Amino acid sequence: MLSCKQVAALASDYLDRNSLDNNTQLKWQIRLHLLMCANCRRFVRHLKITQQVGAGITKHASPQDAEMVWKKLQAHIKEETQSKQK
Repeated sequence: MLSCKQVAALASDYLDRNSLDNNTQLKWQIRLHLLMCANCRRFVRHLKITQQVGAGITKHASPQDAEMVWKKLQAHIKEETQSKQK
């Protein structure tokens, strides 16, 4: 079984989906680990949120835009965490 460190290293490729298309066994190993490990599930969920927010940033974003995105990301994670606790 994969370790948490290995899953963390592969998480971005796992979320990209196309990156691991040729390695079905590795994808299943990651999924199995995520089923068993709440910390890695949380890490992957937060990474996915970060990717989604980051996709909305333009290349020429101003520092104020970056601050707004950071606050939006924090609020989204906080909201998701609160909804999971209910």
